[in-house]
Order: sequence, then structure tokens, then C-alpha cells
Amino acid sequence: MIDIVCFLSRPHGFAVLEKLIKIKKFNILKLYTHSLNPKSQDPNRSIRTDFKLFQQICEQNNIDLESIDSKESEITSFPNCDYIIEVSWRYLIPTKILSLARKDAFGIHRGKLPDYAGAEPIKQALLKNDNKIILSAHYLANKIDMGNVIDTVEHDVNYDKSKSFEENIQRLRDEITPFFPQLAISAINVLEEKNSD
Repeated sequence: MIDIVCFLSRPHGFAVLEKLIKIKKFNILKLYTHSLNPKSQDPNRSIRTDFKLFQQICEQNNIDLESIDSKESEITSFPNCDYIIEVSWRYLIPTKILSLARKDAFGIHRGKLPDYAGAEPIKQALLKNDNKIILSAHYLANKIDMGNVIDTVEHDVNYDKSKSFEENIQRLRDEITPFFPQLAISAINVLEEKNSD
């Protein structure tokens, strides 16, 4: 059994969680997620629309759930695990937490690293007229999106000129969501191979 702690949010994080739960060799010990919208999106910080989905799936599968909505929040009672997986996490995960993973800690970024680190990587790629969106599984480091790349997945942009720039970004976000679980499994397989040497 491979023990995993997840820092997940948004639909691509939920897709990763659903996939990991279905694979019997994975044991999800705990899920950290965001319950509130970011201030940049919602000054009132309402409850995220996907938070209830995370609550339901965790309850159905006996997974401990903790919401973190401030970078000042302290992570307590962190379980011993083999891997830490991060998808769409707002904050830098402290190095002292990353070091608790027995094997490795990695994240999945919806952009080519290190070229499009940080916020809005799809927008960055479209502004540079890239014809592919590259999702990157990468080691978590002491700076956001700066760890070495473990594996990647490519997706054609197929820019739709009949739609607005923002509509193309949203379409691409939706289209790449199924690649997040695929890349998470691939990264675990790469790391398991590396750790068995």
C-alpha cells in the first residue's frame, strides 16, 4: 500500500483524488483543500463551489479532510506518508512538511516548467502563441513551481478564433483536466522506480 497525503483544489485536483481512490494500491491518508474562494476572485471569500464535492468524496471514503484558506494557517497533525501530491494549491507548502514524505513530494502544474511557473500558465502560453499546453509533474521545492520536472503531458491548443481569449483559456482548462490524474499516476510510477533502485 502506498500512503499519500494530498493538497488539492479545483476540478483537476478533484479528478486526481477520484482516480487515486479507485486504485487499490493507494491509501489516501489526508486531503488538504481550500474551502473559500481566493480574494482575487471573490472579495467576500464565499465557499468554493467544489468544496462540497471534496467533502462528500472524503466522507464516503473515510479520508481525513482539512481546509486551509490562509498562508498563515499552520499544518498540524500531519500523517506519515510515502508521497505528497499537490494540484492547484494556493500557498507554498513548508519545507518541514515536504520533508515528512518518506519517498517524495510532487505537484502538477498546468504549464511548461520552468517557462510558465506561477499564475495563469495557460494564458502565458497563449500570449506566446504556443501551439501546445504542457502539463508538468515536478518535485515540490522551497519556491513555487521551481522543482525539477519529473514527467510531462502535452495537449494541442487548437485556438478557436470564434471564441474570446478568455473562453479559449477556459476551454483548455476543461480539456486538460483528464490529464492530471494520468500525470499523477505516471509521476508515482517514475518515482517508485527511482526509489526501488
